[in-house]
Amino acid sequence: MGVPERTEVVVIGGGVIGTSIAYHLAASGAAVTLLERRAIAAGASGASAGGVRQQGRDLREMPLAIRSIAKWATLEDELQFDLHYRRQGHLTLIEHPAQLPALAASVAEQRAAGLALALVTGDELRALAPAVSRHVYGGSYTANDGHANPMLTAMGFAEAAKRRGAVVCTGVGVTGLAVAGGRVTGVATDAGPVSADVTVLAAGAWSDGLARTAGLALPIEPIGLQMIVTAPGPHCLDQVVGCVGRPLSLKQLPSGGFLIGGGWPGDVLLDRDIALPRAESIAGSAAAASDIVPAAGEVGIERVWVGIEARAADDVPILGPVPGLDGLVVAAGFSGHGFALSPIVGQLVAELIVEGAPSTPLDALHLDRFAGAAPAVHRPPTAG
Repeated sequence: MGVPERTEVVVIGGGVIGTSIAYHLAASGAAVTLLERRAIAAGASGASAGGVRQQGRDLREMPLAIRSIAKWATLEDELQFDLHYRRQGHLTLIEHPAQLPALAASVAEQRAAGLALALVTGDELRALAPAVSRHVYGGSYTANDGHANPMLTAMGFAEAAKRRGAVVCTGVGVTGLAVAGGRVTGVATDAGPVSADVTVLAAGAWSDGLARTAGLALPIEPIGLQMIVTAPGPHCLDQVVGCVGRPLSLKQLPSGGFLIGGGWPGDVLLDRDIALPRAESIAGSAAAASDIVPAAGEVGIERVWVGIEARAADDVPILGPVPGLDGLVVAAGFSGHGFALSPIVGQLVAELIVEGAPSTPLDALHLDRFAGAAPAVHRPPTAG
């Protein structure tokens, strides 16, 4: 199917956020076109660690995380797609007794925000996660967190969107936003212009460059996040594991391999759409994983890659309309932890566009929280 000249809503970006938004819009009866210049999940979504967690969230996004995890429970049936979803818990560990008071305070704060969270130490921790190193003192545990496959999830949303009538165009690059009279009226692409009542900018690290074609500076920057996958080993770990004081996100995949992340940096070459690993990040990440779960150090590394993500200035996503630019909704800057939020983000953005207001307020995530800091709207020197 070719690129339509006119649609009600155009979504820029074929990652897990953009595809979820397209799916929920189509399910709401909107005429929606999704444009992706490469392939579905070609950016950050295809390089994500795949954690599906509520624990450890900024309190501004905690309501979304709690609602999203509830949606994950039935998402595979809804999308009719195997997402490799495993709901076996998340552990944030501490290695020293001196870290317990701070962890307990964090647990209390998250419980007050509505999260079901428990402190575990000693024999309780050993019974829950026997693969964890004996020196680890304790941790906080959410039983209903887990992990899934991000690439399959984006593909699942995209296929479900198409079944609902959405037009999904890959290999079509958006070159700019079209602006008239202070309103975004669609996009310019390398396949021709597309006019739309609403434009959703969900292009990850490339969102700022596109926003600037409408005179808008977004307070995001591209970052490279490294991932490692090991050779398969005997199954020993059910939970996703993090550790206070260490950059670590660790899980064992259904294949038996360990997937290791945690924010270790790579080098981003945004103009070439690539990011490269660093030797010191590989060594540091592997050491952190094996120190906390020794079995992760007993198998060889199979593959290392770096995904390009958009980090917001305050590490919390930018989500919602843009003051001074009617017709534009931004969904970007997820800062390496947007995957788990994708089901509810798609639903809430669709509600915002179709019904006029989301069922969970997004005010704390709006771009205008940065007023007086980075972003500003200027009348565009160019318009697509």
